[in-house]
Amino acid sequence: MNPASLIPMAEPIPIHWAWFDILLITTFAAHVLFMNAMLGSAAIGLARALRGQSELIRAVGMKLPPLLALTINLGVAPLLFLQVNYGNFDYVSSVLMGGWWLAVIFVLLYSYYGFYLYKFKYETMGAGMRLALFGSSVLGLLYVGFMFSNNMTLMLRPEGWQPYFDGYDGFLNWRDPALYPRFLHMMVGAVAVGGLFVALLGRHQKNDGFVETGMWWFTRATMVNLALGVWFLMALPDKVLLAFMGSNLPATLTLAAGLASAGMLLYAGFRMEPMRVAGWAVLTVFLMACIRHWVRVLYLEPWFSMDSVPVTNQYGSFYLFLGFVVAGGGIIAYMLKLYFKSRQGRA
Repeated sequence: MNPASLIPMAEPIPIHWAWFDILLITTFAAHVLFMNAMLGSAAIGLARALRGQSELIRAVGMKLPPLLALTINLGVAPLLFLQVNYGNFDYVSSVLMGGWWLAVIFVLLYSYYGFYLYKFKYETMGAGMRLALFGSSVLGLLYVGFMFSNNMTLMLRPEGWQPYFDGYDGFLNWRDPALYPRFLHMMVGAVAVGGLFVALLGRHQKNDGFVETGMWWFTRATMVNLALGVWFLMALPDKVLLAFMGSNLPATLTLAAGLASAGMLLYAGFRMEPMRVAGWAVLTVFLMACIRHWVRVLYLEPWFSMDSVPVTNQYGSFYLFLGFVVAGGGIIAYMLKLYFKSRQGRA
């Protein structure tokens, strides 16, 4: 059986899908920023604690439960947009992964409650127990990240679905050369943004040690990540690689803009300017999300195009989503206003 036969097909009805892609990219970039701040700062705090310096892990640990909650909630929208736009690939790859993918839910719950226990039971646990709980929670998040990298790469390679027909139930995308640099690129990027988060936390708490530590991790991780980005680019199929090298002008310009923004990001980092770095980080992550989307589009080009998706023109659910975004944003802004007002009153 041809693996491509798993892809549901329908009569094409042309439509302009630019807005759906923009929403997918924008919501994914927001999710990545919070994920990076959460996972990266946790990894840095753990690394410092293993060297006997526990001040940072304690400070970061207090922020992790809400950061993880925001990461999960902000991840819902891009996942839904992905399933709407590319569900005929994403659903198949999820099913092919089987138990590996289902385990993500339970591992994520473990890490979530692990960080909560660390925060609220800190005083009642011994140092070894605290470190073991925190470290295993971080390892759990690394598992979740690796499974997402597997799923997001497996969905791009219908020709790699053949093991299912050979009797393999619940397999991973081990044979894809782009899997490993893609996962490492994301994780080291998380350490970089996590360092920025530590620096911003230090700036807020007027702790120069945190600022210095955070910017050290940020600049070093960013330089490593640039090298990993080159590895990831070279691991892509020739057609996709050449698209970024000039054969597809929009994709090439997006890559050039991302590299330029990363250069400015690194320059501000070496100047120890965390606020300016934060601005460039938002732009860089957004551009990297655009590059990631180009990779997806170019991979799936032989199999699928968004311009040939059947549409029923039922926009009610979309308008309902926008309404909840606006109303929810207003409520969150109001709650934040009350929160900061109460803090000023206590001060």
